[in-house]
Amino acid sequence: MRDVIRCIRKYMEVIDDENFIIHWKRLSEKLLKGIQEGYKDHLHEPDIVKIIEYIINNIGQLSTKDKRFNISTSSIFIHGNRSQVEFEYYRKRTQRELGDIIFILSVIYNGKKYFEKMTINQIKKSKNVSWNFNNDSAKEQLYLLSRFPIFRGAKGSLIPVKDYNLPNNSDCLGTHGLLYYPGDFALISSKQLEVILSRKNNLKLKDLVMRIAPNNICPCFLYCYLLNDMDFEECLYILHDLIHFHLRYFGHFPPFICNLPILSNSCMSYNVYDFSNKYLMGHIGELIYAKKLPYNKAAFQFLHDLLSVIRKKAEREELEDVLKFISSYNYGYGGGKEVERYEESNYEGGGIGIIHTIINLGEGE
Repeated sequence: MRDVIRCIRKYMEVIDDENFIIHWKRLSEKLLKGIQEGYKDHLHEPDIVKIIEYIINNIGQLSTKDKRFNISTSSIFIHGNRSQVEFEYYRKRTQRELGDIIFILSVIYNGKKYFEKMTINQIKKSKNVSWNFNNDSAKEQLYLLSRFPIFRGAKGSLIPVKDYNLPNNSDCLGTHGLLYYPGDFALISSKQLEVILSRKNNLKLKDLVMRIAPNNICPCFLYCYLLNDMDFEECLYILHDLIHFHLRYFGHFPPFICNLPILSNSCMSYNVYDFSNKYLMGHIGELIYAKKLPYNKAAFQFLHDLLSVIRKKAEREELEDVLKFISSYNYGYGGGKEVERYEESNYEGGGIGIIHTIINLGEGE
């Protein structure tokens, strides 16, 4: 556990570094450019798939290096396969997209992954900063990403045909990305969005300015250790007890660092710069991997199943850029068992994007 806290301390130091801030600004600019180009070329009726492709292509390979750390953001767009899944919607079997973009953040320390977060994001476009959710498709999609009922890949989908039952401990495993003209992006937890829309079918940007009740458990013991105000063994004792207490009474991992500027839960952002900053600081998404700490193992396995399908498709079609992307993602796990390989299929029309950022904190003490 000592090395976990050292990783957290190093991460906190990095976010104040000028080069970290430069990466944040450059990533924001690339996201903005992609969205703006999508709106410009499809002004009258912006096509979601095309806009996603613009976003992915504009990010490409973005890297920022420092003597003490380096940050790299890469992206891929999988053509010709949809992420269709089947699930129960109020006693009716239905089929919808799982999402449009998967955002992943990995934190590496001493050559190994210590933390990883992910959110499955559904894009919703608008020309007047107003989004409609009055059709069955939008309602069923929102139901899926806010509640995560048991789902499985539909026939011909990129998603494996097996049952997935994913917890949503952070309320941020599923999110909606709200595009608005002339080319910006807001993000909100699908779970929170469903509450906002409980008595209406239309959302405006100003509706996102709402008070979300803070979590009642907001420990400061990590601050105590990081500031050398508490003995290390005492800090570990508190950490151990808190995790087990929270697992017993709440059924999921505690927000053990929620009062630190990194790795907390912030399921709302109002523009691209706000999103990029929170994404890079580990506020966006569900914790799907953590060294020596509880994490969402079901979501972790789902992602690896999906990447296995994508890898097989890339091997068959000799897509070197996709294979390179997956190889980069796999870095830092230190080996481990091979995930099961699923048969990929060919559901034409559309695609799914993946954006992955690696924050490599370098070597520790």
